[in-house]
Amino acid sequence: MKLYKRRLQKRIQPWLDKPDILVIQGTRQVGKTTLLNLLKEDIQKRWGDSKNIINFNLEDADQLSALNRNPKYFKEYLTFSGADPKKDSVVMVDEIQYLDDPSHFLKYLADFEPSIKLIVTGSASIAIKKFKDGVTGRKKTFTLFPLDFKEFLLFKGKNALSLVLEKYHFNNLASSDMVLDPESINPYTKEMSVLFEEFIIYGGYPKVVSTGSREDKLEELRELFETYELKDVNMLFDVVNISAFRNLFKLLAGSVGNLLNVNEISGTLGIGRDTIRRYLSILENSFIIHALTPFHSNIRKELTKMPKMFFGDTGLRNFALRNFTELSYRPDKGSLFENAIFGELYKNLGVIEQLFFWRTISKTEVDFILTGEQNCALEVKFTPNARLKQPAGLRAFSKTYPKFKQIVVTQELFDSNEELIFLPGWMV
Repeated sequence: MKLYKRRLQKRIQPWLDKPDILVIQGTRQVGKTTLLNLLKEDIQKRWGDSKNIINFNLEDADQLSALNRNPKYFKEYLTFSGADPKKDSVVMVDEIQYLDDPSHFLKYLADFEPSIKLIVTGSASIAIKKFKDGVTGRKKTFTLFPLDFKEFLLFKGKNALSLVLEKYHFNNLASSDMVLDPESINPYTKEMSVLFEEFIIYGGYPKVVSTGSREDKLEELRELFETYELKDVNMLFDVVNISAFRNLFKLLAGSVGNLLNVNEISGTLGIGRDTIRRYLSILENSFIIHALTPFHSNIRKELTKMPKMFFGDTGLRNFALRNFTELSYRPDKGSLFENAIFGELYKNLGVIEQLFFWRTISKTEVDFILTGEQNCALEVKFTPNARLKQPAGLRAFSKTYPKFKQIVVTQELFDSNEELIFLPGWMV
């Protein structure tokens, strides 16, 4: 089976030479096992057969039982499993959250077995209580997200279009004085728009993207949703009232991009606020939803305490609503499109970049504020009100923050004027 490279692989590669424990976290079926196989190939190219490379998948009951034993016997177990005791070892552990005490396992090997390089994956954040962080400063954590649109194009075999996206990606446009020529993208607009709509409707989980028919895509999403409920929500987080959790999941799916008001949700669902907060924490710690916090410099005028909420994958969000209708026929096309743009920005944040939204006490707002290497304010308008017109939120924001580049993200408009850049969603 062909292994498609992921962007995260390049970020991890420099850390293969270092003693740090590498932790790769992300949702179920997001491609963590495949990424381990890609890293295994990198290690083999680098060191040939001079290192033992041992894989464990803790969804296998026998392997789970073996690793749950006292870790002081782990090196003996490696030798029993065929590892050469004279060589250093790279040990890859898939789904480490199933261990009874994953923190103790990691800490013991970090403290007493320096010849073992650990690379582990987990479908839940290491921030949850099961992980008591005893290896602070000795681990490097990476998050693997569902495919972004460029990865989606590669998985679809559209290598040439991925190069087009590289050239016209908003990061390149926003960081340069490149003159926008709408005619230059005409040869690609139609196909890119069709593919980006498919990406928005069905999302970026690798198996969903790689599956051909609509029915098979829906089946993959159903399997993903049900497995998440059974293995993560029910077993790992011990949620007994699955029905209440499912109701919250659906409510959130229908309100992406809105302020997250726990009191309001509690009243709507008839669930206690503490339970709502716990369920929200589960959804965040299993990477299903992401909270976006407000940007401000004047806390009295700008700060709202409530974050906005977005789904990490629009396909899973659409499955919760059981709605896979084409964008142009959807009453929720604006919020769904905004969620897709959030995903592209969030998945590709640089090391020092941060993403916010802006909202004043008077409720004037801008959808996304990106800070870091470059400062950008982005307003998402599926269909702009008027050609090249500055949205009211960006106009208000620019008066306080004039140095931020202003971008309007639309379904298909590609143009600019002295104040604004207008980009189709696929360029973000």
